[in-house]
Amino acid sequence: MKKKKYFEIKDVRFRQAKASDKATVLDFCQKTFGRWGDYIPEVWDQWIKDRKGMFFVADLHGTAIGLGKITEHRPGELWLEGLRVDPTFRGHGIGRAIQDFTWVKALSFKPKFIRYATGSYNKISIHLGKSKGMKIINYYDEMWCKAPKADETKLVPARTSDADEIMALLKKDSRHKLWKGFYLEGWKAMTLDQTLLLRLIKEKRVYVYFDRQGLSGVTMLIQSKDKKYVTFGNTVARDIKTLQLVLKEARKLAGMLEGRKPEMVFPRNPWYRKVIKGTGWRHDLPIHMVLLEWKRR
Repeated sequence: MKKKKYFEIKDVRFRQAKASDKATVLDFCQKTFGRWGDYIPEVWDQWIKDRKGMFFVADLHGTAIGLGKITEHRPGELWLEGLRVDPTFRGHGIGRAIQDFTWVKALSFKPKFIRYATGSYNKISIHLGKSKGMKIINYYDEMWCKAPKADETKLVPARTSDADEIMALLKKDSRHKLWKGFYLEGWKAMTLDQTLLLRLIKEKRVYVYFDRQGLSGVTMLIQSKDKKYVTFGNTVARDIKTLQLVLKEARKLAGMLEGRKPEMVFPRNPWYRKVIKGTGWRHDLPIHMVLLEWKRR
């Protein structure tokens, strides 16, 4: 279809995404986040197969010009993500139409919670969320570092038998409340419970640090399929000194995993900025993650 800048919004239809939409969608998602590109190519095939929630496109005369995803993390807990609009068609209400459609569909699941994250710069997205009765419940910062060449690290993959100790360490951490009970997978927040923790351990995404006092530090990660990005979340430790050690070891781990752009997510709080000094991690991004939530009364 030859793209036209002007059209009638009433001509836009919403339907389930199809495998045949892939080339069109990935074409207009190439520069969603500037030099960071977009994560849609990483998740497209997975989303197409996902039968929980809904993966849909905004269709104009048979061509996808926008998309959105409703993900059901568990019964009653929905996450909204992937809202995109082809740049050619922006400024004509497509984003608002996708948001409205998403909201109606999400409510049809009769959820307890609906959540999504956006950048602090995205005032429109934040406004749209608030217009649906959502509230900002937390903020998170992204740190980055250069991964050193390393052959070993003091961090080791967690075992399923470590799960109870890990949960205990998370709850003992004086800053644990700042995480609001969520596991941060990049810019996605999921309730961190024993079930999720065990899944992450089985996927080799949880690394722990042991000293003479036993399990004293933990970090969790996700890596892009091309190995370019290694993003750490939920990094906690018994005390400040141990946390700084874990942060330094996480850099080594990123290097061992061949990550070229290691990142780490922390709750937005001055305390963390002080702790990371001298560990090789930096915070100089002008934006931060905003987490919004709708809660059934």
